[in-house]
Amino acid sequence: MENQKKKLKLILAGSGKFALQIVEKIQKDERIDFIGVICDQAAGIEGNTIFLNNIKNLGLKEIFLEEEYLEQSDIILACEYRRAIPKWCVEKYRFLNCHVGLLPKYRGFSANAWAIINGESEIGYTIHQMDEKFDNGDIYYSKKFVISKEQIYADLYDIILKDITNNICDILIQVYKNELQPVKQTGKGLYFTRFYKEMGDLKDFSENSEYIRNLHRSMARPLGTGIYFWFKGTKYYPGNVITGSDIGIEDYIGIPGKLVNREEKTIWVKTKDNLVILSDIQTEDGKKIDDNFFRIGNKLGK
Repeated sequence: MENQKKKLKLILAGSGKFALQIVEKIQKDERIDFIGVICDQAAGIEGNTIFLNNIKNLGLKEIFLEEEYLEQSDIILACEYRRAIPKWCVEKYRFLNCHVGLLPKYRGFSANAWAIINGESEIGYTIHQMDEKFDNGDIYYSKKFVISKEQIYADLYDIILKDITNNICDILIQVYKNELQPVKQTGKGLYFTRFYKEMGDLKDFSENSEYIRNLHRSMARPLGTGIYFWFKGTKYYPGNVITGSDIGIEDYIGIPGKLVNREEKTIWVKTKDNLVILSDIQTEDGKKIDDNFFRIGNKLGK
């Protein structure tokens, strides 16, 4: 009963646009006493300056990863915090992490995007207890979202972040009141790294068709930097990718990277195992390219 009468004393650790959304949501909740924000130094001076200006405009203050601040809190929520928390902190105080990905399988950065590349049919987010290892510790809450092969990550990204924002206060209060019981992470998880734009280079199309489709789904603009191929020294970005299997073509034999057909504003390109059908092709600066620009027999790649 005592916890139900007291406000949850909370610190947020993190920097960035999404962290700011969470701050704004938490600040409006009368059940929570917001102590302050610990900036993520990995965000850099420019990023933290912008973030701190917004924090101060909300009437909040910057604090630091020091005992004099941590001891005032019931929970420290990490959101867009990219550095490991010192062991003494997580052993003495309750740190929770908002991980945009489904644990334990997908740990590290860009977890949902990597799940899409691996052909998963579900992505989501996890709220978990922190320890000295990244994305480790018992799970308090997770939510899954079904993603079809026709959807790109950008189709669900804002939906997932909105769901976190709408539910984070209730989740924190339930953890504080011991209404959510932690569940140990079971099974082996892998740590994934950040995406970088060069990952989108299709090179000579020597990967499997399904991989190329999933790479597009995870990196598609406007959320990502997009996948691209080279032709006569220029980059071209497809806006849509499907595989030969989608139209009943299987085990197509040929040379990867060769353009094998043009049909209904699409170009068909041989891959390692089949083919991909590319459409809505643009240059790097956004100029649309007519499919007649390419010819059957062209070899794509550097």
